[in-house]
Amino acid sequence: MSRRTASTKPHKQAVPPPVNVVRDPVTLRLVRGVLKLPRPLRMMLVAVFALAVTFAVSPVIDAVYIRYFFSETTRVVPSLVAAAAGLVMYALGWVVLIGTVGETPPERILVLWYSGLGLLVVALVIIMLAAGWMSGLAPTM
Repeated sequence: MSRRTASTKPHKQAVPPPVNVVRDPVTLRLVRGVLKLPRPLRMMLVAVFALAVTFAVSPVIDAVYIRYFFSETTRVVPSLVAAAAGLVMYALGWVVLIGTVGETPPERILVLWYSGLGLLVVALVIIMLAAGWMSGLAPTM
């Protein structure tokens, strides 16, 4: 048998910390609060966020389409693009907030970013609805 010297001793490989680990106690509490919601409620939350994104991007997509790309043969394109934006938000929410059956999604800062963005978009849609309602009730001359 040969003797190992200090330079030939096997090294333990350092395991890198997971990416986006939540370290702040307040943030961790918020992330855990969102992830502790029942699975059906998280599904409904993700669906509401996806619908809100679809509603929020529709006027912008319509304005750009009508101004630069309008054609009688491609009238359905703006609604498909808006639906694709909602689908992307839904898929991202499914990965971040819901996960597969039996899986608990990891506590990542992305949960907080997704929830904050979703709440912001819902607030924007409510403001857009209020502005549309007020303009619909405005007196005409």
